[in-house]
Amino acid sequence: MPEGKVATPGKALWARLLRSWALWLLLLALSLVRVVEVEGGGQRAYLALFPWEEARVEFLNSVTGRLVLLEFRPFFRFQDFRAYTDPETEAYYTGGVYPWNQALARERRRELVYCSELGLALGLGGRWFRAQEGCLRLRLLFPP
Repeated sequence: MPEGKVATPGKALWARLLRSWALWLLLLALSLVRVVEVEGGGQRAYLALFPWEEARVEFLNSVTGRLVLLEFRPFFRFQDFRAYTDPETEAYYTGGVYPWNQALARERRRELVYCSELGLALGLGGRWFRAQEGCLRLRLLFPP
């Protein structure tokens, strides 16, 4: 403390409170970050995401030749899945027995692997990853 200056109990308390609030804000901010590893084609990337960010997987179904779009979010697991495609392709995946999006809505995964013979694209955190005749793997590393 500089000479001639005396810390009052009120100032010391405020300094402690500010440090405490800063710590809590930092912890809150960190709790919102999701760390995701994307691996494919011999490369690996690490992304920091927020739980409300949307991920997209786009690919052509190799049997019907039609586009399939899957969307999900990285909450505490990869979840909130939705699929968009034509009725014929949906029936290919479900056998026409159940509504695909109702089944997907229950999914909660820490790891996802998407493979495609015709190629696929994954949009995550403003970046796009692609695989041709291969796979992309996503792992939610944080929160544990």
